[in-house]
Amino acid sequence: MALAFVSGIGLASCEKGTSTGTEKQESADSTAAASEGAAAGATQAKEPEYEITYPKGSKYAGLTPPAGAKSNPFEEIPNIIKAHEGEPNWADKHADIKGVLLQNGQEDYLFVLQQQGANEMLRHELFPHYYQDQGNTAVLNTIGYYTEQLVEAKSEDSELIYKCLRALNGHWDSKKIAQVALATAKRVQARPITSATDTTTRNGSYRQIYARELKKMAQRLGQDA
Repeated sequence: MALAFVSGIGLASCEKGTSTGTEKQESADSTAAASEGAAAGATQAKEPEYEITYPKGSKYAGLTPPAGAKSNPFEEIPNIIKAHEGEPNWADKHADIKGVLLQNGQEDYLFVLQQQGANEMLRHELFPHYYQDQGNTAVLNTIGYYTEQLVEAKSEDSELIYKCLRALNGHWDSKKIAQVALATAKRVQARPITSATDTTTRNGSYRQIYARELKKMAQRLGQDA
């Protein structure tokens, strides 16, 4: 699994707000999970903000561009990020990123672009706005859009997907949330642990921890795990 190139603002810093009922239990679970992961990775060097999930043996691992490409498609979203740096209107950046995804919808490397776009928008735009106004329908709809991009890309970023599903509780049908939670957990847990970094790095340990939290979420919502 190769590391993606991104800037260093952590998603965990956006984890704010209050909740009740099931969400309160999930908040306690995620806090415990974060503490467990922090302890596991306390002595590790600083890691990239997130990892791209590649299929085993992918020719695009490490953001290797497609052979014979006139331009590197994996630079398109970083260029959009740079072009919108400092702009307050997240909708413009979203429109540009969505345009790239639509233009590359038939490409076999789409899964890389989906993860690049989702990580940028969720971490740096949507979650900061969501925690300021948790009832903002436009923000929730766009969180849902990028959650679906992660699911289509078969992302194993269980922490990010967990936090998306928590935000979407009450906006998405509970059955859909449970299905996404369980499918993601099973995908993460099915991949063999092949090196120490799969469990000892911050990203590696959190991937396993939040996979377990996703299974708990699915169980609470009545999905057989």
